[in-house]
Formats: sequence, structure tokens, C-alpha cells
Amino acid sequence: MSMLFISLCCFTLFFNFNLFESLERTFAQPIYQIKKLFNPQTIQPKDGYSIVLIGDSMTDFLGSGVEIKKYLKKYYPKKNIEIHNFSVGSTNILTLPDRLQNLTNFNGRIFDPILNTSFDLIIIESFGHNPLSEYSLEEGLKKHNQTMDQAREMIKQRQPKTQVILLATIAPHYDRYAEGVIILETAERKKWTAERSAYIKNHIEYAKQNKLPLINVYEKSLDENGGGHIDYINTLDFIHPSPTGIEFISQEIADFIFSKRLLPL
Repeated sequence: MSMLFISLCCFTLFFNFNLFESLERTFAQPIYQIKKLFNPQTIQPKDGYSIVLIGDSMTDFLGSGVEIKKYLKKYYPKKNIEIHNFSVGSTNILTLPDRLQNLTNFNGRIFDPILNTSFDLIIIESFGHNPLSEYSLEEGLKKHNQTMDQAREMIKQRQPKTQVILLATIAPHYDRYAEGVIILETAERKKWTAERSAYIKNHIEYAKQNKLPLINVYEKSLDENGGGHIDYINTLDFIHPSPTGIEFISQEIADFIFSKRLLPL
């Protein structure tokens, strides 16, 4: 009897959930009009959406966003979703304002000004794996926040209906970070890890303080030692995401967009 009851409950929940989604798709426009009263940045339902990614190599590894689109297709089967990845390796947060408004050249790769692209969502990663090490940690984190303020104002001025989302990427490995590319003493390697984690955590805190949507991959990627889980990290360099890590980040992005209805059904 108890198993039958549980099965019926599960079926009812599943049925109601799918019924609700169906109603949400059917009445997308009226729902939009109501939501817009409370949040002017609510995106209008349409046949297709565009998403911009911006960050360092951790986000560049997501490529053209094929995996993200794969997961989004399950949630938005009738929508055409484009992903534009403007991420570049070895760049830090200070490059963001320039990349938003100017043509940029990174090692022969030419990027149009991001704000010349029409998009609905812009996902800004922390650039935490390229910290501002030329400054003290306190000063560097302060500059990080100031740059985010500047970037958000630029986006607001040029594309006021765009939603800004922050992404905290996979945590650096606790004691093997960059092992495949640079020789460091154990203490120095852990110092590198701590600095990068500090910038990613600061990005998380910035999102909370400014009430911005946050895709918190960082905390979900931690292992029992407080560093990045090895399954998500490429063991050739111990920096970038592994294929499993790319899948993980991509699914987290898609799940978040759908669960928060950042893009209407």
C-alpha cells in the first residue's frame, strides 16, 4: 500500500509539473507582462534567444557552447538559442570594459566589441584563474569589484534589457594546481590556489551583494579538502576543466537558466 501511495504521489507531482510547464508555454506572453511589472529586465518570450559568455580560459574551454545548447534543448525544445563565447585565455577582469566596447586582438584572434552583438543574457565568469597578482589581495579584489561596476553600467547603457549573470567556475585543485605547466614549491602552489579561490569567492560575494543571478559551479565542485574535485580538472595541466568538467559547467549553466526562468519557455 505504501509503495502504491508513493508511486501515485510521484506520478501526480510529475503530471502537475509537466502540466504547469505546458501552461507556462501557452500563456508565456501574459506571464511576461506580469513579471515585467516587478522586474523591467524580464525577457520577452520569442522564438530564439542569444547568450554571451565572457571570461578567461576556464570559460574559453566551453568553446562554442555545444554542450550548453545540448542541455538547453531539453528545456527549450522549440527555441533557437545562440551562444557567443568571447572568452580568452590569460586575460583578467581588467580587460572586460575594453572588450565590451572595442575591437580586440588576442594573439591573432580578433573579437568584435561584445556590445555590438545583440544578446539576452551575458554570463560573466570571475576571471579568478587570472588574478590581479600585481596588487595586494585587498587592492586587487577592490579593483575587481570596481571593474564589475563599470562593466555593468556599460551594459546597462547600451543594452538595458539584457540580464547580467555571474558565473563562479570550477575551484582550483588544492595542492596540485598548475602542476602540469609550472614547477613550484608546495607552499607557493598552495598560495596560488588560495589567491585564485579568493577571487572566485569575491565574485560570488559580489553577486550576492548586488543581488545578481549566480551560477555557483565553484562550491559544487569542491572536494573534501576544499579544493577542486579532480574529476572536473584536466590532469594534463591541473588548471582547466576536463571533459567531465566541461559537461558539469555546461549543465549547471543550462539548469540555472531554466530553473530561474531567465529565458521564458
